Order: sequence, then structure tokens, then C-alpha cells
Amino acid sequence: MAAKSKVAEWKVQEIKDIRDMIKGKKVIGIISIANLPSSQFQAIKKKLRGRAEIKITKSNLIQRAFEESKDENLKKLEPHISGPCGVIVSNDSPFMLFNFLKKNRTKAPPKPGMVATEDIIVPAQDTDMLPGPDLAELKSVGVKAKIEKGKIAVAEDSVVVKKGDVVSLKAAAVLGKMGVTPREIGIEVNALMEDGMVYTSDVLDVDEEKLTKQIQDAYLHMLNLSVNAGYFNKASIEFLLKKAYNNALAVAVEGKIFTKETLEQILSKAGLSAEALAEVLKQRGYA
Repeated sequence: MAAKSKVAEWKVQEIKDIRDMIKGKKVIGIISIANLPSSQFQAIKKKLRGRAEIKITKSNLIQRAFEESKDENLKKLEPHISGPCGVIVSNDSPFMLFNFLKKNRTKAPPKPGMVATEDIIVPAQDTDMLPGPDLAELKSVGVKAKIEKGKIAVAEDSVVVKKGDVVSLKAAAVLGKMGVTPREIGIEVNALMEDGMVYTSDVLDVDEEKLTKQIQDAYLHMLNLSVNAGYFNKASIEFLLKKAYNNALAVAVEGKIFTKETLEQILSKAGLSAEALAEVLKQRGYA
């Protein structure tokens, strides 16, 4: 009879740690740390203290921990467990957590082999680089470089990698040397789950300014509709009362109903009428 394989103790502990970590948390998610340097990961993790907790481990251990938790909702996250990934838990909303991670991404030079999502350009600039091999290296990847005042200068904006093309080793080296950083690196969100609802990054990636403006516009449209329809609510009541007051005042002035509020306007209107009449009489020769 074959001996039963024994699971390594560290794996058992990892599974237990994940199960303990996800217990009772409002938001549970899967994150990716592919291409993220350790130093930057640790810096982001430090910023997350008090807001979220992260555990990076093997995909199969995450899946095993989810299975052992007996929470059926966690099965919804399993399709998002792939590659170098980890578990993140938080009591923030999924959108707030995603936004925090997005704001903590940093710019980085392009990597050899990556596909450019847009034209990668070396802008026109002066440099401190001396004439020599660097000049030939810049020109070899399409940088319009020249010698100016004894230093290398980029004469005009130069497209080094076109959108959709693969970044070569030589192009990556030049772009890194020139400080061009078209790539964002950080913790990527595969999915976040709250109350059994799974949100992927395309849903979570909300433009705050655009959303705020949309909410403001919607509020103003609602307020305008309520006022014009005479519908009283917390937002419209002040405007409706002012509108009703102004309408009542106008009717009272036209009807010459003397009140404290109408007296000045009625007298002013009468004065203007008297002045107009005097002018007509004057034109007709009456003193």
C-alpha cells in the first residue's frame, strides 16, 4: 500500500493564515504583483496598514484556503486566482480600496518585450550626455539627436516605439537612460468581492472627477424638474417658497394691494407713470 503523502507544514500554516485573515472581513479580493519590485510592494503594503491586509502565496494554497472556509461566495473569486497573486482583505468599500491602490502606482521605464499601448516618445530636450557612443545609440532607435554646445541634444520629439509594437532591448535601454516612464507599476486588482458581489478592475476603475460632475449635473436636473413641477422635497422647498413669494408679491403690486412689502414698489411704479404722463403733457404744450 502506497504511503500517504504528507502536506508540508508551511503550506498548512499558509492555508490557516488565509482562512483566519478572510474571516469576518467586509471585502475579500485577489491581487496580482506581477512585475512589481519587492521594494515597491513593501512600500505600498506599509501604506495599507490600518486599511487593508495582504497575503502573497501560491495560487493553489489560496484556492485550498477558500475551499476549506466553506464560504460558497468565495468560489466566485476562484476564476481570478492566477499567476503571481495574493489575497487582500479590507473593511473599506471595494471602490475606495481600488482607488487607493490606483493612486499608489508609480511610473517606470518600459520593459523589453512589452507591447506599447501608445506611441512611446523621447521629447525634445537638452541633455548632459557627451558626444560618443550615446549619440549613436540614440540615433539607432530613431531619436533625432545632435551635438549642441558640446552636449547631446534631442532636436525634436521622437517616436521610439509605435503603438502596438514590441519594445526591443535596445529601445528599453535608451528610454530608461532618457528617463521616459510610460509604464505604471503597482498592485493590480484581479477582483474584489463584497456581500457576494464580485467587482473586476474595469468596473472599479471610476474617474472620480467625471463621476462627481455627473452626480452634480443629475442633482441640478432633479432640482430644476422639482421646482418647475412644484414638487416639494428637501432640496426644492426653499426655491419653491421663494418662487411663491415672488409670484404673490408681483400679483399684489399689480393689484395695488398695499402692504409693507408692496408699498415701495407700488409708489415707485406710480412715480414712473406720473413722470411718463408729465413728459407726454409737456410734449403737447401743457405746462
